[in-house]
Amino acid sequence: MAQRYGSTGGSGAVGWLFQRISGLVLVVLVIAHYILMHLPADPARGHTFQAVYQALTGPYGAWWKALDLSMLTLALWHGINGTWAVVRDYAPKPFWQWTALGGLVTLGLIFGAMGFATILSF
Repeated sequence: MAQRYGSTGGSGAVGWLFQRISGLVLVVLVIAHYILMHLPADPARGHTFQAVYQALTGPYGAWWKALDLSMLTLALWHGINGTWAVVRDYAPKPFWQWTALGGLVTLGLIFGAMGFATILSF
């Protein structure tokens, strides 16, 4: 008789998959950031407030903001999801799981709001 497989609900499979996808996309975005900000002929480009201000308010400012906001969002997701996976691996009691999840979500929202406010203020 063939064995039936159960559902993956609660197994963390979706989180595992998104962790891998967000990691790969982050690698691409960080390499793009490095090439665009640190490899141009002018060594001062991207290392002063004036240079960052000109990039974010210039003709390609929307693209720079999209790149920065993408990195911010994915890095927050990747970090929170990874930390949550570690918490789940230790299998604490439900109260501590919910407390840890609430703390992670709260920190993610605070840092996300700070990052979005900073990037979008230009």
